Amino acid sequence: MQKGFRWIGRVAVPMAALIVGAGTASADCIRHVYNRSPLVLVGSQAGGPSFTIRPGTSRAIRLSGPGGLDLAGYCAPYGRGDGDPAAFGPPAVQTALRYTAVLDRCYMEIGHDFFDRELGRGFLPRRDTAPFTVNNPKQGDVVLYTDTAVCGSR
Repeated sequence: MQKGFRWIGRVAVPMAALIVGAGTASADCIRHVYNRSPLVLVGSQAGGPSFTIRPGTSRAIRLSGPGGLDLAGYCAPYGRGDGDPAAFGPPAVQTALRYTAVLDRCYMEIGHDFFDRELGRGFLPRRDTAPFTVNNPKQGDVVLYTDTAVCGSR
């Protein structure tokens, strides 16, 4: 009887450690990019293929481990919210964000959190990301909110 318990211990303990270790090392979160502007928003996640978010819509993105999200807003001619963004000219607004998805946390990095934590300013430091709002309404979400004034006389 005792030999059976030794065998179970030799197999069960390493398997449990593997399962627990794998579950706590990284996270997978579904977050959203919202386009609350009249611009055509084009994004690319972690160097992958680009995606388009038309005005007044949103797109779900999966944050997994550390990575990056590049976003650019283009001034589309009236009534032309689809098509090749390169035809719209240079972006009117753009940003490159880094994100972290570890354990139970998924958020956009907006500063160097080591120094800010050491100085007692909280876990998520702030930097100017306007006209993009990050980590709102949920940690890891991004919202573009601007008007056509950024387009100038295009």
